Amino acid sequence: MDWLTNFNPLTHVGAGEYATFWQTLFATLFLGIWSRIFATLLLILSFWFGVRRRNLMMGFWTFVGAGSLAYGAAVMRFLGLLAQ
Repeated sequence: MDWLTNFNPLTHVGAGEYATFWQTLFATLFLGIWSRIFATLLLILSFWFGVRRRNLMMGFWTFVGAGSLAYGAAVMRFLGLLAQ
């Protein structure tokens, strides 16, 4: 399984840099204007899938995605996974 080691990101970057990348990504995604844009888009898609297309499962999952973006930062701060 030597080819599988190419998928391990820690062979290419250090552990500290890898952790910093994911913390920055989540802080950017869950805070600020991008989270509001994505949450609004997912709420619109939830309405469109649930009502217009009558696909309730897709509407439900887009609604869950919007909720995770809206409340994800608070939950991650509570768990200590996101820096203040």
